[in-house]
Amino acid sequence: MIRIQQIKISIFEAGKDRQKEKKLLSAKAAAILGCRPSDVRKLKILRRSVDARDKDNILFVYTLQVRLHDSIVGPSSATEAVYISRLRKKQVTQETQLPFCPEQAAAMSISETRPVVIGTGPCGLFAALILAEAGRKPILLERGGPVDERTRRTERFFESGRLDPDCNVQFGEGGAGTFSDGKLNTSIKDPGGFIAYVLQTFVRFGADPEILYDQKPHVGTDVLAEILPRIRAHIESLGGEYRFYTRAESFTSENGQLTGIQCIDLKSRTSVYLPCSQVLLAIGHSARDTYAMLHDNGIPMEAKPFAVGVRVQHPQQLIDEAMYGKNRLSEKQEILGPSPYKLTHRAANGRNVFSFCMCPGGYVINSSSEEERLCINGMSMHDRDSGTANSALIVNVDPSDYQNDPLAGIEFQRKLEEDAYHAADGCIPYETYGEFAGEEAAPSGYGRFEGKFRGFAAAADLRKILPGFVTEALLDGMQAFGRQISGYDDPDVIISAIEARTSSPVRLLRDETRQCPLLCGLFPAGEGAGYAGGITSAAVDGIRSALAMLENTKLSGQ
Repeated sequence: MIRIQQIKISIFEAGKDRQKEKKLLSAKAAAILGCRPSDVRKLKILRRSVDARDKDNILFVYTLQVRLHDSIVGPSSATEAVYISRLRKKQVTQETQLPFCPEQAAAMSISETRPVVIGTGPCGLFAALILAEAGRKPILLERGGPVDERTRRTERFFESGRLDPDCNVQFGEGGAGTFSDGKLNTSIKDPGGFIAYVLQTFVRFGADPEILYDQKPHVGTDVLAEILPRIRAHIESLGGEYRFYTRAESFTSENGQLTGIQCIDLKSRTSVYLPCSQVLLAIGHSARDTYAMLHDNGIPMEAKPFAVGVRVQHPQQLIDEAMYGKNRLSEKQEILGPSPYKLTHRAANGRNVFSFCMCPGGYVINSSSEEERLCINGMSMHDRDSGTANSALIVNVDPSDYQNDPLAGIEFQRKLEEDAYHAADGCIPYETYGEFAGEEAAPSGYGRFEGKFRGFAAAADLRKILPGFVTEALLDGMQAFGRQISGYDDPDVIISAIEARTSSPVRLLRDETRQCPLLCGLFPAGEGAGYAGGITSAAVDGIRSALAMLENTKLSGQ
């Protein structure tokens, strides 16, 4: 296959007609390859990004995979390589990466022993999918409920404030990523083709095919809630088993080998013992009681850096005007949708301030999972149509900022969340940027606007919640971002707290086989183990760990 990079087409020329887009790309590819459009046998969009540096000429920038008819290039990869070399064009190369095939995993499986996956977030879900398609019939333990019931309980929490500590925004089928924007972009390296497999799987079970090539793909909370039961049904059809409302309490072992899990059925409050020799631990970054259990069980772990801060909300129109320009804006919005942004700044106090988990057309939600502790997150639906943009603005925190103890970062987070809870009597605390800064910022002309919240929100003094170094860095960062996006630091912009669970403050150690070095058969993985930072990277880590489990089974002959 031939790879062609840096093909550019005006967004107005490409529009939203995908057949027209493919026709234009075939013509462009043929011109670059020195052949006719009819000589293009197959064309696939690998990547589509947006170049908005010139607001009056915004471009789609494509990377394509092209196959020409054998009569043009020859029947083999060797003749294709010769054809490409004769072109002498840097943007044209030979495609060398092979796609990941789950059948490879099936060939590795020789055991009838059923592995256990703890957690059904992206990491656990994709690990279970690989294990199921390898014929291993995994057992999935999930402390929360299935996504439909979880959605009902979460909506009840938003409307009444009644929290279920085991089934909420953080816990339940799909993990914390279910109640988010469903962003799938990642910067991890992927020589194995796992990212493409993750995206293809989402499409296979109902996501928009455009996520296969968009630079910043997203699914949306509403669509994720429809996809998850389909993946569950597929895993169950292969012999997998879900056990909802089941929490792991401890492990048993013999001579350093895992032998079983002691669980609790959270509905009946009865203890259940599950014998097993392999467990993939995909607990997510909010399972604080499980971290404590692991520490008590002697599982090696260490503190790691994370970040804390606030959520900032702007009118989506303000962001779109800054990113797309005002000329023909409505047409640009129709083609491109609400604009995201990404901002970074090195503050005068030496801290890094950066946007994170930016949700165009979204909501700020109460994502608490512990009584009398409050944390927030961003969420948006597939259409991103709330009219309000929100993003976390966060500041790096290092283990040196608290006791360098494996669980001290969790206590650091908890103190912030307790202060946030009491700042507004359990509501999401918020204020305007002008109130937070304590001085007049330059007005943008939009005036006051209502923030979009899921869950109760109330006015509060955020400086009483945030550590001093975080407040200092945020004020510095907001001014810097206001110079990049006009109106970003408008006094009527709404900020809320506390965004404290950007990533795990703990890393569970693992060796070169991806196992716990002190407990053979335990495979820590994903964001909760400290090895991922989003839906896609967590899913990829789950896939790699599942393959390691299969390889370990093959080597040990279990």
